[in-house]
Amino acid sequence: MQSGTQPSGPRPERRDRVRGGAAGAGPERRDRVLAGVNIAIGAVLAYLVLFPLGMLLYSSLKDSDYKLPFQVPSFSIANFTHIFTSDRLLDITVNSLVFVVGTVVLALVVSVGLAYLFERTDIPGRRVLAPSTLAPMAVPATVMAVAWVLAANPANGPLALAVERALGYTVDIYSLPGMILVAGIFAVPGMYIMLAPAFARLNLEFEEAAATSGAGWFTRTRKVVLPLTVPAISAASMLLVVIALEEFAIPAMLGTPDQIYVFSSYVQAALQPPSGLPNYGRASAYGVLLVLLSLVMIAVYRRQTREAHRFRVVSGKGYRAAPVRLGRWRVPAAALVTLYVLVAIVVPILTLVWTSLTPFLQPITLDNLDGLSLDSYTTIFTDPSLSRAVVNTLVISVLTATLTAVFGSWLALAASRGGRAGRLLFDLSFLVFAIPSVVLGMAVLFLYLYLPIPVYGTVWIIVIALTTRYIPRGSRMIETALLQLDPGLEEVARVSGASQTSVLRRVVFPLIGPAVSRTWLWVFANALGELPVALLLSSSDNRTVVVMLWDMIGESANYPEASALAVLLLALSSVSVWWVNRRGFQQHM
Repeated sequence: MQSGTQPSGPRPERRDRVRGGAAGAGPERRDRVLAGVNIAIGAVLAYLVLFPLGMLLYSSLKDSDYKLPFQVPSFSIANFTHIFTSDRLLDITVNSLVFVVGTVVLALVVSVGLAYLFERTDIPGRRVLAPSTLAPMAVPATVMAVAWVLAANPANGPLALAVERALGYTVDIYSLPGMILVAGIFAVPGMYIMLAPAFARLNLEFEEAAATSGAGWFTRTRKVVLPLTVPAISAASMLLVVIALEEFAIPAMLGTPDQIYVFSSYVQAALQPPSGLPNYGRASAYGVLLVLLSLVMIAVYRRQTREAHRFRVVSGKGYRAAPVRLGRWRVPAAALVTLYVLVAIVVPILTLVWTSLTPFLQPITLDNLDGLSLDSYTTIFTDPSLSRAVVNTLVISVLTATLTAVFGSWLALAASRGGRAGRLLFDLSFLVFAIPSVVLGMAVLFLYLYLPIPVYGTVWIIVIALTTRYIPRGSRMIETALLQLDPGLEEVARVSGASQTSVLRRVVFPLIGPAVSRTWLWVFANALGELPVALLLSSSDNRTVVVMLWDMIGESANYPEASALAVLLLALSSVSVWWVNRRGFQQHM
């Protein structure tokens, strides 16, 4: 009997030791895996971000004149000395300051007005007007610039002719005000999306309390609504400053004809001058200055978003949102928004389509209907170079979207599951926001001219640059989905015996799959119309559709064929953006 009962005593202890060893081994192994993942992510970020920036700084310290930076043996600050002692710096700084401030003010005024009307009032036609004001999101900046050149040129542009007949004022789209007008309109959708939630969630009880005290609508708006939305407005404005600083297509197309340069367009002009040889060192020095300016704005933006908790207006208890009744102003408000949509969006796009059907530039009249044809479309579709450019554009967009989605998912997982080191790497990727696209293209150009990696002149060099550009935004889109997952789901899988790989494959990835696919589509749509990176890295073998459009406008000035190409690019981009929005709608059903 005793011999039969003796073995039963130690078995629970042995099981506890085995379980304790397995429990201890699990976290240790997971920590080693996370450390390896963080090291790999750090290496990729260093390769994609730090190496190009290092090459940019290296090039700026080379007094290369018309040589490549690495062909000059010694270092020098001659490029910075020349910049700070030249009159050109003052002109470019003033132009950039006026352009950025004007763009931000215009976009801010329009966006705040639209956000208030659509999110706080009972304006009629909201379901049609709100999506219409967001239409520029589907229009690449290059296409928007071309459309406004056609709609507002003083010779036969319908908007310019209408203003001249009504007000006696001659519109000059090739000017600093013209650049501000187009860039401001182009920036409205992005700023509206950032501001709309702040207006939508504002508790109506604040306004009702002010109204009870005898405050009128204007006083309530000025002393209650706007102060409570200041964090959102200031954060959106700081981010738009960075975006306006790096904006290239609009100031380049509208300012270059009259030699009106901002920092971004001047960097490209120094690298690809219309005549003469490029000065790589000086262009790099301007690029370094532009990065420093962007870093300052990014730092201010991060500070603004961190302090937003001081202005919370939604607490849950007693919260309700009800529209402000416009009364007799409903129809005038809707008419004003409709006029904005027609002037800012519809007329320029219709002018673009009209020009693509004409044999030469001519005004939109009934008498010219007989001359419309599809000849421009026939010409571009039978051009072998266009077929090659379309294939290059699609290949670059697909590869960029795929690499961004994969690495963005990896980076987002490290941020949410990789501890402090993973979070630090995630925050470091935000540095890319401070690198204007034209500077990024220049840095990648110098890096692969120097490194013995045969990607220069191929689609891969553009893919690498665009992937670097979109990783921060893509990873943050995916991180949002990860933050919405209950950690208990993963814990249940681990308790059931699933490995970390199985948890990711069977639990995490299926749940964040919609966000990853949405990120892929968003990157694809944006890569289609990316001009500055593709322009600086283009060659005869990797030209894209948007680079062909740039060449048609700048070199041959063939506006009918350029318009047909712009319509093609607009159609591709619109379908992609529509699909992104459709996927987003389905995910919220």
